[in-house]
Amino acid sequence: MSLFPHLERLRETIRPFYLRHVYFPIRPSRRPPEFVRCWRIPHEFQHGPRHLKIPPPQPAAADVLFLPMTDWHHRLQRSQRLAIALAEMGRRCFLLNPHLGREYPAAPWRRRPPALGQLGERIFEIHAPLPSEPVFHHRLLDPAESRAMADAIQWALERAGTQSLDIVFALPAWKDCALDLSRRWRAPLLYDCHDWLPGFPNMAPAIAAAEPEALRCAGIALFSASSLMARFSESLPELAAHSFLLRNGVPDWPPAPPRRPSAPVAGYIGALEDWFWTDAVAEAARALPGVRFLLAGHAAPAVRHALSGLPNVEFVGEIPPERAPALLERFRIGLIPFQGILGPYTDPLKIYEYFHHGLPVVTSPLAELDRFGPLVRQEATPAGFARAVREALEEDNEELEEVRRAEARAATWSRRAARLHEILIQARRQLGLAGA
Repeated sequence: MSLFPHLERLRETIRPFYLRHVYFPIRPSRRPPEFVRCWRIPHEFQHGPRHLKIPPPQPAAADVLFLPMTDWHHRLQRSQRLAIALAEMGRRCFLLNPHLGREYPAAPWRRRPPALGQLGERIFEIHAPLPSEPVFHHRLLDPAESRAMADAIQWALERAGTQSLDIVFALPAWKDCALDLSRRWRAPLLYDCHDWLPGFPNMAPAIAAAEPEALRCAGIALFSASSLMARFSESLPELAAHSFLLRNGVPDWPPAPPRRPSAPVAGYIGALEDWFWTDAVAEAARALPGVRFLLAGHAAPAVRHALSGLPNVEFVGEIPPERAPALLERFRIGLIPFQGILGPYTDPLKIYEYFHHGLPVVTSPLAELDRFGPLVRQEATPAGFARAVREALEEDNEELEEVRRAEARAATWSRRAARLHEILIQARRQLGLAGA
């Protein structure tokens, strides 16, 4: 992301050797745990042993390739949740590991063939190592890298016996690879616009600037938020004919306890990055010393520093997805304290998770949540946020709780995936392709 591309490429060349042979040996705790987790599942490599239990493709349902902007082993987010739900419907799903070789334990000078891993009965992960090991959100790929990435994916799909394919890509960096694979397989191509990329401080400006072109190249555009759809429709009116609103959702969890707990606990589950509104949470924690604020997720140093001095703020840390419902059962209210330009264009996943438990929700101003009216309290100032937290904790309204639960039941990932399945079928029909 440097202003000097030659220096950035030199840094990229040196970084793999430095990380593997200097930094990680000195500070092993800084090695991303997802680089280890990803190899704990069954794998086979190009020209290597074959032992995966790969079910045959469905004759009437094309395989789905997801090129996501997050790593399965780091956090299950939109692409991963849709893949899980589609797989439960019987479709085979393949997800790219976006680290492009950084996840391999071997150094770049050693031969590292593509790999296919099995995440579940019908869910697979594809490793496509590139010699330069680019950080996927630092720059766009050059043509040779996109072609090598497509070749690795091609090998994995052929190994799995793919007969027909649908492609969903969620980051402009994958555009050329996605187009290449779409031509090879005559596959429908969907771009999933589910975040406002300029709102992420670690996202290269060139990647964010390439998103309109990614939308143009795709046959279908998916949007997680109506505000995102409206934003791009202004500059790309040609999208209107092939755009769909596909909001985020909640896992198909068992029913939550019928009533919220009485203990005054305000909770948050999700990343605690630069967009986390620490001023609002700090104001609420100081104004309500008898309330526990439980924050679950990886906390950026700035967030931890801003809140660690408050005795009633507790950092729970990253929790595995299967433990989320149990933690949510301890919350009396849910928090979504976002700030910056990310907020106006986001449909937060956690709103549906909070609603599953009937929780009142206190947020910063988020236009996408206006449709929920009194189910959500939105405040623009730290003092207002603190006041809303107090009011939400005092709320005792079974009718509102049930309305929230009903919203969550209508927004499960299985329902979202069923809609995506319909969209994919329509796309194939428009292209005159067989299979769904």
